[in-house]
Amino acid sequence: MPFTRAASSGSEIDAKYALMEEKKRKRMVSNRESAKRSRMKKQKMVEDLVNEKGRLSRELENNNRLCLEREKGWYAKELENKALRAEKMSLVQRLRCLHSIIQNLGLSTNAPRTMQPIVNPMQLVIASAGKYPQNTAQSQVNVTKLTKLST
Repeated sequence: MPFTRAASSGSEIDAKYALMEEKKRKRMVSNRESAKRSRMKKQKMVEDLVNEKGRLSRELENNNRLCLEREKGWYAKELENKALRAEKMSLVQRLRCLHSIIQNLGLSTNAPRTMQPIVNPMQLVIASAGKYPQNTAQSQVNVTKLTKLST
């Protein structure tokens, strides 16, 4: 009987060994599938990152282009502002000169102290001519002189 026990115990060992081998084989298969899923997940993440990098690169290029366009527009506006400021200074100087001429011709005894915008400088001359009565012929000559000077 001890022989049969040994035989049966040998078959039990074989059964346990086979069971362990089966568990080991299942674990290996499970590990392979898990590794495959992990590689696929990693590959998808890399693809997503590559796509996002491309999208962000395009967005950056677009933003840079818009920034350059706006900067060019800003420079154009800055140049236009400088030109308008220069024109304003020229017009202020011309207005002062006209006021001086008006005073020298005796059309006005008091020129405006503040330089307020005038739509038409001749309006000042015509208004002044009515305020200060002089010889009508002399006023006409003065208006004619001013008209020639202002053109």
